Amino acid sequence: MSTNLIQWRKNVLDAISPSFCAAKWYNASIFLGSGYTGSCHLPLPHLMDKDQVAQNPSALHNTDHKKNVRKMMLEGVRPAECNYCWKVEGIQRDNVSDRVYKSIFYKYEDIVKLKELPWDQDVLLKTLEISFDRQCNFACSYCNAGYSTTWAQDLEKNGAYQNFIAPGGGGGAYQTDGSWAEAYGKHLDENPYVDAFFKWWPELSQSLMELRITGGEATVSQNFWRFVDKMHEFASPNMNFAVNTNLGMSEKALQKLIDVTKTLPVKEVRIFTSNESYGKHAEYIRDGLDYVKWRENMVKLLDNANLSMLTIMMTINNLCLFSITEFMDDMLKLKAKYGTVKPLLDLNILRWPGMMSPVTLPDDIKSTLHAKLLKWFKKHKQSKLLSEGEKAQIQRLLDYIEVVKTGHTFVTDDKALLFHDFKSFFTQYDERRNKNLVETFPELKDWYESIELNKTFEIKPLHNIGISHHEEGEYKDE
Repeated sequence: MSTNLIQWRKNVLDAISPSFCAAKWYNASIFLGSGYTGSCHLPLPHLMDKDQVAQNPSALHNTDHKKNVRKMMLEGVRPAECNYCWKVEGIQRDNVSDRVYKSIFYKYEDIVKLKELPWDQDVLLKTLEISFDRQCNFACSYCNAGYSTTWAQDLEKNGAYQNFIAPGGGGGAYQTDGSWAEAYGKHLDENPYVDAFFKWWPELSQSLMELRITGGEATVSQNFWRFVDKMHEFASPNMNFAVNTNLGMSEKALQKLIDVTKTLPVKEVRIFTSNESYGKHAEYIRDGLDYVKWRENMVKLLDNANLSMLTIMMTINNLCLFSITEFMDDMLKLKAKYGTVKPLLDLNILRWPGMMSPVTLPDDIKSTLHAKLLKWFKKHKQSKLLSEGEKAQIQRLLDYIEVVKTGHTFVTDDKALLFHDFKSFFTQYDERRNKNLVETFPELKDWYESIELNKTFEIKPLHNIGISHHEEGEYKDE
């Protein structure tokens, strides 16, 4: 827990309303290939109106859906799509939810003036995460074909994953080929959302505090490198530029990225990479990863690139808990050498798919892993290498594992169904990816082998599952 962050929430956000989050006004995640947008990575994105976007490029962000949610927030109503934050705050241990982290870096005066704006007024972005396409050389277990071409190749070759029975468990995401993410083709020809973005870019390039490119994997996308070339046309001296990358790249591509950090006409350059477990565990969870190569590439960046920060996005799933402390020990070694924000740890608790949530484990195993993490945290809680934000996120994870029963409003509370789908998925994952869960995680062997699979049940592929649905209405505690 961070007392300062809790006090800031009370003084700034809650002073406007107890459900207020500045990200709904100032931040966006935009997926140009599919035409979807959101204000952060937690609520599922929703489709942008291409006719509105053609008339008003800012409709890439200022959608009717977002405006309705803004109205709810100004009135103190908790939007259901933001239930991740409400669950965290509902633990009632003064945990810091993401509406704090996603609001606190905006100026106080910029936040408080939102209270006086009409709820349906267009607002100019201050921070933007944008994806041009789904090109990716990894196929992580918790990802899907909508965000990875390598995942799409798995489904094209082997067919849809089958035998999922848990309502809300997330199995449907592994049954669609993700073609909706390339509605306008791989190279974004005649894409109305791309056209609108480039029309909006001269204005955005001067107003943004931070632009962050994601994927897929940005560095394997031709569209990413084309845009980098375009950025040289508009100097953005007040903007930080960031790239999400899995760092599973060739030496040539890594050098190209290093060169970008030194030549772009921006204020600062930041790198965001991904990992949450150590060694063979990481390689199992994040198919395509070579842990040693990933770490070596990170060190090359830290040694040679012009970076103000390198953040590690940790997607906290149930399997990563087995070596999360070993992973953080390894990252503390880098912090000791390069500084506290090189790397900075960013712990994001996985909600989808529900069968991979950190709370979807047998109680005895979950308690053992919780105790291991708690012991590690007590040892490092006073460390100057960890920021207050990192400490608050670790405490939040500890409380989440201990208190929260299911990871999402629409996930069944029948864990037997989630356990079934966990085994069903990883049985197929092992066969397709030449892996072995019980050899990699021997602590799970007895429990995993005791699960009996339904051999006959199949569900039909669900179009756009995992991205097209968004929750509506007011959130109520379960």
